[in-house]
Amino acid sequence: MRFWSSLLIFAIALSSCTSTAVREKSPRDLNYNQALSFIQKNQKKESPELYQACEKILPLTVENRQLEDYRKVMGIYKKNPDIFLKAMTLAELSAEGLEDTVFLDSVYAAQRRARELSLTESFVEKAREYYRDRNYSEDELRDRITGYRAYIADSYGQSLVAQKRNGEAVHVYEAIVEDYRDTDILLNYALALNRLNRYEQSLIMAIEALKMTPGSLEAKNTVSETAGLLGYSKAETNTMIEETVFVGRNLLRQDLLADELNIPMPAFSLKNIDGSLISNADFQGKILIVSFFATWCPPCREELPHLNDTWLQYRNDPEVALIAVSTDEDTFLVPPFVKDNGFAFPVYYANGINRDFEVKGIPTLFVVDKNGIIRYKKIGFSRGEEFGKIMSWYIDEIKAAEGV
Repeated sequence: MRFWSSLLIFAIALSSCTSTAVREKSPRDLNYNQALSFIQKNQKKESPELYQACEKILPLTVENRQLEDYRKVMGIYKKNPDIFLKAMTLAELSAEGLEDTVFLDSVYAAQRRARELSLTESFVEKAREYYRDRNYSEDELRDRITGYRAYIADSYGQSLVAQKRNGEAVHVYEAIVEDYRDTDILLNYALALNRLNRYEQSLIMAIEALKMTPGSLEAKNTVSETAGLLGYSKAETNTMIEETVFVGRNLLRQDLLADELNIPMPAFSLKNIDGSLISNADFQGKILIVSFFATWCPPCREELPHLNDTWLQYRNDPEVALIAVSTDEDTFLVPPFVKDNGFAFPVYYANGINRDFEVKGIPTLFVVDKNGIIRYKKIGFSRGEEFGKIMSWYIDEIKAAEGV
C-alpha cells in the first residue's frame, strides 16, 4: 500500500493559486525546467505559488540526481511558513538508490526535519485550515492528522533503517503504533525488528499486518521469511498464513458490514463520456455501486482495474449496476484514460455531484440498495486489499437483507 502518496497530492491540491504572477499556468502544471525557471525568477517573492513550484520539483531533483538544483530549491523551500505542507513534502523525498553520501545525508536530514515539524502545534493548525470547509467531523479530522503524522514518522523510520540505525527506528515505530496502525507501517516495523534479530516480535507485527490486509503478498512473504528464521517448517508456516488470512477476512467482513449507513442517495443526472445521459431513476430496484475517481489519483489508478473486474463479474446480474464518476476538472483527459486502460464499466462526468454525495477524498465508493438508500461507503484503496471480496460482501449482504 502506498496510500500516503495520494494523501500528499490530495493535501497539496487544496491549496489555491490566486496570485497574478502565473495567470496562464499553475506551477504544478509546469515541467521540470519551467518550474525551475519559475523558482529562480520568483525566489525573492515569497508566495504560495513559489512554494508550490518547489513542492513539484523537489522530489524530481532527487529522482534525477540533481544535487545543485536540490540545494537551490531546498534553500528557498525551507522558508515556507506552511508547516503542514512542508512536513508532507519533505517526508515524501526518497533516498532510494542514492549513492552520493552528501545527497543521502541531506535527504535523511529532510526526513528528520519532517518528523520534527509534524509534532508541532503549527502542523495541526495548518492541517485544520485545509479541512475547515470540507465538513469533517472532529473525530474524522483528528484521525486524518494522526494518519499524516504516522506517515511522516514511518518515512523517518525507513530512513533510519537505511542508515542502519535500527534501534532508533524501532523506538520511532513503537511510538507510531501506539496511535496508528496500517499494513505498511507494521511491515516496516517488522523489518526494523528483524535487523535487530528480534524475530518473535517481528513475526507478531507481520501477522498483524496480514490480518489487516489478508490479500497482501508482501505481508505473506514477511510472515514466511520471519517464521523461517524462527525455525518453523514450511507446513507450519503455510498453516499460520492460512489461519491468519481466514481470521483477517472474517474480522474485516464483520467490521465493514457493521459500518452500515442509512442515507438517501442524492438525486442526480449524469452525462456519459459517450454523450448519453442517466439519472438516479434509471437504477430504481437495483443495487448500485457508485465509484468516484480521478485520472491523476494514484490509488484510483490502482483500484480501477479491480472495479473493472467487479463490473465484469456482475454485468449480467439484473439486480446489480455499477458506474464510475470522474471528478476531473480537465474532462478531456477522461475518455483516452478509459480507452487506454481498457475499462469496460460506464464512466460519467461528476459535474458537481461529488459534493452532493459529500465526497471528501478519492477514491470513494458508495453501495446503494434497491430503494435508493446508501448502505455502505468505502474510502481509499490499499495495495493488497481484496477488492472483489469486499464488493461481494456488500452486495450479498444487501441481497440477503432484502430477501428476509
